[in-house]
Amino acid sequence: MIIDELFPEKGKLVLSANGKEFIERLGVEAARQVVFGVLLGENIRTQTESLTRRRVAIVTGAMVYLFAKGWAEFDDFTEKLSIQALEQMIASGSNNKAVFWPAMWLVGLTGKSIQNVLRSNSATQENYISDFENAIEEASRRCHEDFGPISFKLGYFVNGELKQNIRPLEWKDIARLSTAIGAATLTIRGSEKSTYGKLFERLIMGSVLTILGFQYVKNSKSDILEKVFWLSDNSDDRECDATIRLRPGKLARFDIGFIGKGNPEIMKDKLSRYASEIAQNGSANFSQTFIIVDRMPDTTKTLTSALRTGTEIIQMSMQFWAIELAQKLKMRLGYDSEILSIPEAQIGDYIKQKLQTIPILDFLDTNTPLRRRGNSRRSTTLLDRFHC
Repeated sequence: MIIDELFPEKGKLVLSANGKEFIERLGVEAARQVVFGVLLGENIRTQTESLTRRRVAIVTGAMVYLFAKGWAEFDDFTEKLSIQALEQMIASGSNNKAVFWPAMWLVGLTGKSIQNVLRSNSATQENYISDFENAIEEASRRCHEDFGPISFKLGYFVNGELKQNIRPLEWKDIARLSTAIGAATLTIRGSEKSTYGKLFERLIMGSVLTILGFQYVKNSKSDILEKVFWLSDNSDDRECDATIRLRPGKLARFDIGFIGKGNPEIMKDKLSRYASEIAQNGSANFSQTFIIVDRMPDTTKTLTSALRTGTEIIQMSMQFWAIELAQKLKMRLGYDSEILSIPEAQIGDYIKQKLQTIPILDFLDTNTPLRRRGNSRRSTTLLDRFHC
């Protein structure tokens, strides 16, 4: 029995796919609706809740399929599941989420709990599996006492033929399935912030600049020299999230992040980085800088630093913040966007109409990750492998 072969490939897409595949799987129009909401000042977390529910539903369905197939093909599926799951976790390592995550869910673990439960020695892992099996046994016994006996069949179709479990399924089987689904749900919801952050930063940044009249190009080497923008790549040495070129020598750069009032240290880091670059390179080359955040921290230091570095700060929590961005671009670059001539009562419809024609998937290439990249290091122990 190989657990990885039981988990359906389409279920793996929402765990391991690159950004473009991920959005295609969850729905392009749903993603476009999220972008539209954020452009109208809505909170990103509220807007992505529908996508999270879809992702949870897909993963839950994939887990049910794994159990249905396992029970149909293996008579001792439930009994061998924990050991098989642990072996798959050790063999795959946490970087391979499409293989690692389903295995850890089968033994009731999530990305956070695994660091506090398993250790790098085999005795601890074996003790956990033993305790987990005892917990499943106790839970199934209590369910039997409290709710009475239960028996059911679960099947799946292969080429029109129904395949069902070999033996009747009882409370122990239900406890295993419900535990796995619960762990999967917690993991998906726990990874929501890092999963959606990087994706929608690109989608929102690309969409708003397109609406303001700039054309998307892959990089600065484009033959089109005027009114273009490009987004950052996936490299560690990126300086910003987007750059616009109004004309040769007339540029501005953007840094976008879903930073709230409770994260002033992140804003401080961004502003201090720009101040350092100005000191090294001269303000003439780096004065046109725009930081786009959810909410600006209520500190005078933030405003002081912004003024010193020549940085403009735009808050996405403000309704029609695209207008404010357009106004600042006019003030800084002398660029007059069409949106500035639209009556405020018509801005929502204007943005929606413009957004419908934007191929937002173009902003996500096959290298766009589902999480921000952190400091990399080589794993040397099982604990390192299980750190996810």
